[in-house]
Amino acid sequence: MYNQYKNYLENINSTNISTSNFKSNKTYQAILEHVTYELGLKYLQLIIDEFNDITYEQIADFVSINDRYGFPKKETFHFKNNQIMCSPTTIRYIYHSLTILDYYKNTGCKNMVEVGCGYGGLCLAINYFSNLKGIKINNYNIVDLPIVCNLIKNYIDVNKTYIYSNIKLHDSDSYGTEILDNELFFISNYCYTEIDPIKNKLYSTILLPKTSNGFIIWQNGGHNGSYAVQDASEITGKTVVNVIEEKPQTDAGYGIYLNYFVYF
Repeated sequence: MYNQYKNYLENINSTNISTSNFKSNKTYQAILEHVTYELGLKYLQLIIDEFNDITYEQIADFVSINDRYGFPKKETFHFKNNQIMCSPTTIRYIYHSLTILDYYKNTGCKNMVEVGCGYGGLCLAINYFSNLKGIKINNYNIVDLPIVCNLIKNYIDVNKTYIYSNIKLHDSDSYGTEILDNELFFISNYCYTEIDPIKNKLYSTILLPKTSNGFIIWQNGGHNGSYAVQDASEITGKTVVNVIEEKPQTDAGYGIYLNYFVYF
């Protein structure tokens, strides 16, 4: 499945991102852009419950930005008595960005690094809502496969009006070796604990020592259960300050293999 995903990306990177339908392509959806309507409802309710200062107009504005390209499948939602038609994945990006920024703003970090970045949707959401809330991010480092970075570059370029930090793209094979920023905040949602243990260890020994704080969506069953969440401090080499069950839980079907929000 992952090879099909990479092969598909090779075919779309030479196209104009403004006309590509990658978000509605089944091969792409097997990896990304697959949040269900039911999960979208839960993410929306979490935004209402936890970030009640966010308005309908702000949600609708970001939806119009992120759903403008890629032809995503849209569903109809209601937010504070107003109707929104959007991709459920976009709602997830909004909730995750708000959750991350709520922690980031109190850490003293000034730069970010994200490992495993999809098409750049979380990066876009973090930039949009950090600007909205007056939270400064100087450099935003993106670490992914070169073929994925090409897509992200194209996506960020067409949305550059809403990018307020300096974007730096890095080949994942370097594991962040060339990243020199200090006061660095680490993000990895559904990636750091999905890759094989050898690659995970390289991130843990090369990139993570450069970071001050971070947020990981931790897949307790990732890579056949290689990453027990109780071992998060040992695996990351960082002092974990909080672990809570993922909201909403997206891996409940695996019994003991639940996902978690891990903060360090």
